[in-house]
Amino acid sequence: MDSTATSDHDNGGIGRRQLLSAVGGSAVAAALAGCSTLLSDGETADQGGQSGDEISDEPIQAGLLTFTRGAPGVLGIQAQRGAELAVQRINEAGGVGGQREIELDVVNEGSNPLDSYNQFIEEGKEVTFGPISSGTHSQIAPEVEKNEIINVSTDGTVTTLYEETVPDPTYSFRFQNYDIMEVVTMAREAVERIGADNISTVAGVNPGYSFGEDEMRVFTQAIQKLTDAEIVYEGFPELGASDMSNHITSINNEEPDVTFSSLWGGDVTTFVRQANANDMFENTTVFGTTLYSAAGDVPGDALAGTDIYSGSRNYYWGKPALGNWQPGRELFDAATQQEGVTVPTAHYMSGYGAVTAWATAVEKAIDLLGTYPSQEQIAQVLEGHGFFTPAGYHNMAEDHQGASNSFAGQMVYDDDLGAARLDDVNTYAATETAPPPGITGSDWLDSWSA
Repeated sequence: MDSTATSDHDNGGIGRRQLLSAVGGSAVAAALAGCSTLLSDGETADQGGQSGDEISDEPIQAGLLTFTRGAPGVLGIQAQRGAELAVQRINEAGGVGGQREIELDVVNEGSNPLDSYNQFIEEGKEVTFGPISSGTHSQIAPEVEKNEIINVSTDGTVTTLYEETVPDPTYSFRFQNYDIMEVVTMAREAVERIGADNISTVAGVNPGYSFGEDEMRVFTQAIQKLTDAEIVYEGFPELGASDMSNHITSINNEEPDVTFSSLWGGDVTTFVRQANANDMFENTTVFGTTLYSAAGDVPGDALAGTDIYSGSRNYYWGKPALGNWQPGRELFDAATQQEGVTVPTAHYMSGYGAVTAWATAVEKAIDLLGTYPSQEQIAQVLEGHGFFTPAGYHNMAEDHQGASNSFAGQMVYDDDLGAARLDDVNTYAATETAPPPGITGSDWLDSWSA
């Protein structure tokens, strides 16, 4: 990253202190927002009432639950690399509070994730991040509340988490846009791309566990409010299934106007390969929430001739255009130099953003208190906390749910990039895709005019 001092003129008239104020008033906040070049004149950001001897220099022990191998690892490694870059930037900026660096312990989510989470707590972790799976998140969220140690989830986006599982959370937070947001994005995208009058039949192929079932339920409710569509097929393959031919055959038999899918990671590659080989894309247009999670995994020949539109949750690396947005360009360049990342996806930002949400909240608490905050004090600051990343501005709503813009476009293969990209991208504001805090997703969708 360029260490040359940057003048006000170089930043469109925004001064160093003005921008520091905007991103949170600290070197860590500026670094995480992608503005660390503004700190190179040797000055230190104002830390309010903090005095150096009131904060320990003991490293912060943190844990991340994510998938590190197999089909889910296509997504999980993205979250890991994003979290690692955020930690690297925090430590290079002097650590949290100017003194405490972070040591991040990464553990594969695997088949016994609750055991791994409990091990983090036994080891004395001060904060945990993750998980990826909605099933895992539903298991650990009640434990987070019992342990009173903050967890900021990277994914685990099931809609019912904060409606039913932990309806009044204190220590459990989620950075990523959740199911209803990404599903409503794709329902609106389907209407935008092919028109409500052209959608009379809908099929679905979604992962066979709580996440996929939740996404299909929400999509059905949303699309039937926007159109007169009939659901003609629902398939739920197991995570990591090697054969999806029965679902593809059913879709070819029904020839639905729209096929909705929340397949993710390596399952996307399996599905797209087999669907293309069986001419499925001649019979339907696919709209998926997380298909772009396989951007660096799905090969060009599998995407050739397909008609696929994918969402990208709360981040797409081409928005704003990299040539116009230096923090975005710097993140893209840093990410693509990491092992296992061809292009950063929304799941990369889920790792980066979860760490950023927590770290900037701690810095804000330090600024207010003049000392290192307790778990309860950090949780209080995280509620309603707004912060910047290279993807723009994010907000942690009072219901502990992250709320950001979402993106959707046609998924095509880019030979120069060596990966998939999204073409003709649409942006949807959180107010278009999420219910207000305190309103359940189902009640909000029911309130739409048919």
